[in-house]
Amino acid sequence: MEKFDLLIITNLPSFYKIKLFNEIGKYKKILVIYTWNSPETRNKDFFAEEAEFKSINLPVKNKILSVYKLIKLLHCINYTSLILGGWNEIYFWIGAFFSKKKKNSVIIESSYNESQIYGIKGIVKKLFLSRISKIYVPGQSNKKLCLNLGFKGKIIITKGVGIFNYHKQPLYQPRNEIKNFLYVGRFSFEKNLEYLINTFNTLPQFSLNLIGFGPLDNKLRKIANSNITFIGQIDNKNLSKYYQSNDVFILPSFRETWGLVVEEALNNGTPVILSNMVGCAEELMNGEDYGLVFDLKDEKGLEKSILKISDPQIYNKMRYNISLLNFEEIERRQINCYLDNNE
Repeated sequence: MEKFDLLIITNLPSFYKIKLFNEIGKYKKILVIYTWNSPETRNKDFFAEEAEFKSINLPVKNKILSVYKLIKLLHCINYTSLILGGWNEIYFWIGAFFSKKKKNSVIIESSYNESQIYGIKGIVKKLFLSRISKIYVPGQSNKKLCLNLGFKGKIIITKGVGIFNYHKQPLYQPRNEIKNFLYVGRFSFEKNLEYLINTFNTLPQFSLNLIGFGPLDNKLRKIANSNITFIGQIDNKNLSKYYQSNDVFILPSFRETWGLVVEEALNNGTPVILSNMVGCAEELMNGEDYGLVFDLKDEKGLEKSILKISDPQIYNKMRYNISLLNFEEIERRQINCYLDNNE
């Protein structure tokens, strides 16, 4: 029987997860089982990355058959360690309870900001974690959630949720005028885009460019003034020129477990403005070195941040700091988290 160092159960073959698994697969023999459980429509190149590891797809349309197949696979596959891609699917629960606890680890991308720890939901999460020996989290806000739930096992901070489409860092070049702002992501409620647009409606001296699509598309277009442009859907591999041609990236979310787009923006030399509910803010921002974080409880918080970062002296200091970041080293540290701690 073929033996694997790592068996991974996750929902979708997203490009940033495949990139991560490809790197892990250079050092460990891995098998990935995809549940294909996601209600969201994805960009057409979301699944474009080519996998260099073995994978199995569970039946998409028949959940009973999927459950049966997964249980059978867990009994038949010889593996050293199991990594579960979360705790919000029945498939992850099957993995946790049909595999030995000492083999079990989970990736938790929820944070204490938005995940409940009390009541029935808290009890359910604690029950799940009782079958887990190790947790991978992207940052401190996610680790705090696990600790608040009473987890006593090993917690490993990866400082990422996958590997984005890395580009060579642009050389530092100061800018004299800061007026072009960018949003990239889904047009959905949790992204807080009505607040973003209403803020720019009151700041006609600045332009806002929005890339993406989603259920709020028509509503957002109706309330936007002329200084706001809807660019539409752009393939991920082509986003670099938009990050670099704009001055500042904004992510004003109510809920954001991490924020891969923040890493993409920084990789392209672009300072950022984030709400305090963006998971990576605690991990990546290092004070105001690379951008600003505003409090969602402050109604004028975003406006204040926009006006502050438009000061060329403040802005160019951030651009310079970003130019010193070593994204190859950041990527390597994330990969090593899965290589050094899974035995």
